[in-house]
Amino acid sequence: MKIPLLFALLAGSVVSQYAHADVCKNVNGVPSSINYDLTTTLTAEQNQVGKTVQLEKSQEVNVQAVCPAGASTYSQTYRSYVSPYPVVETSGNWKYLKLDPDYLEGGMRIEDSAAGDIYPPMNNVLMGYDENVKAGQPFYVRDSNLEFQLKIVKPFVGTVNISPKTMFNVYVMTAAGDPLTDVVYSILYSGTVTVPQSCEINAGQTILVNFGALYSGNFNHAGQKPEGVRAKKFSVPVKCSGLDSQVNLTMRLIATPDSHFPQAIASDNADVGVVVETDEGNALIPNDVQSVAPFITDSAGRANITLQAYPVSTTGETPAEGAFTALASLRVDFD
Repeated sequence: MKIPLLFALLAGSVVSQYAHADVCKNVNGVPSSINYDLTTTLTAEQNQVGKTVQLEKSQEVNVQAVCPAGASTYSQTYRSYVSPYPVVETSGNWKYLKLDPDYLEGGMRIEDSAAGDIYPPMNNVLMGYDENVKAGQPFYVRDSNLEFQLKIVKPFVGTVNISPKTMFNVYVMTAAGDPLTDVVYSILYSGTVTVPQSCEINAGQTILVNFGALYSGNFNHAGQKPEGVRAKKFSVPVKCSGLDSQVNLTMRLIATPDSHFPQAIASDNADVGVVVETDEGNALIPNDVQSVAPFITDSAGRANITLQAYPVSTTGETPAEGAFTALASLRVDFD
């Protein structure tokens, strides 16, 4: 009878110890957010596979943390830099995360007078000493000398937008291995990376493809266009600059795919989608970097690409009557 009772007390002791671990927090009670703008312009020579570009950032963090009084005997702290995203590549000490789905990766280095060079993500980094730590008083978390390294995964045309995202959550502890429960501050990346090679599609104007009047009763086979409907051809003029006289390029489709039939662009009618194909009849699958229409510019950097589109039933159900709209963007890439 004593063994189960002892086990219950032991389990209770373990839970209690974890729950009362000495956790350091942001002095304001909520995490701070520090955004780093990675906006930059690259040269044509830098816009090549595997090339790296360094960006120095000296923005002052100005974040304060506080730890429980007496939690650190020597007034020292540890820091952990945790990313919600996986490391996709390492090169030496650099650890790269994806900055966008296709073209750019990014790594970060923090220069610290006490810890030396830190390459996040990294856990349990021993930082400097501050008497306020042991006293339970606020102290500064200074990560002010940062270097970002961009890496070109795939050369691109025009610009790549890095949407704001939390790349690292920073925790402060009084001992290595303390639970990472309270984020002190977050590091966010955002920005626009521009290269001199650019292409303008249809002089920047929207291309409208009108299918006309369609009989709703013919939308009765999922993944197929209605009986009697033909693909509608349309031209996409392209004018490029900053390129060699004749260059092999590709065009692809960026759009919201239909949830039932992902080869089609979703429309505002749940039972109808739109398929876009090359002139040869190869489907351009939305957001698939391998699904492209190849073309070659002339000596003036111009090209005219013929595509075709048609509506399809995405569910096999008769769609509601009325006009429908589907939206997509076209992007030009190097072949």
